[in-house]
Amino acid sequence: MADLVDYKLNSLRQEHSSLVWEWRNSGHIRPFMNHDRLIPLEEHCKWMDSTLQDAGKLVKVCFYREKPIGLVQFTQLDRLNGTCDWGFYIGDQSSPRGSGKAMGILALDLIFEDEQMRKVNAQILEFNQKSLSYHQRLGFVEEGRLSRQIARPHRYADVVLMGLFREQWEARSTALKKEAAEANE
Repeated sequence: MADLVDYKLNSLRQEHSSLVWEWRNSGHIRPFMNHDRLIPLEEHCKWMDSTLQDAGKLVKVCFYREKPIGLVQFTQLDRLNGTCDWGFYIGDQSSPRGSGKAMGILALDLIFEDEQMRKVNAQILEFNQKSLSYHQRLGFVEEGRLSRQIARPHRYADVVLMGLFREQWEARSTALKKEAAEANE
């Protein structure tokens, strides 16, 4: 794994639009999204404009040594209840091993420490075992399922609902950061 200090999160800006559109439509990301169809450029541009103006969203681009490699977004920011939803992906397939873990650590530190959320919610398609394992490693716990929620060719897929509380993250993040540091020794 690359060193955690080689990663940073910057706010999504209009200049990232084309890259984010390419990532979102790529074959390694699109099948694992709730909406798996190709997104036309015009639709993406509308999403980009509304996202940049939406106070209920916090969207960051993850950089590895100044190169953009992925996106993380927090939506449904509920400041009263201290909750939000999140989604993310590594768009650049040439990213170093462990980039998803690094992005997750930075993003969860940001949302719990800087934004003072108390809980982050995730929705993962049941067949996305890689994402389910990733969330479990970060400390997320399954809280329920939406049965046969998302249409896929020849079947419907469940959506797994997972949650992570700030106190769970505080305990888990220390171990994850230690693992990352030891991997770089």
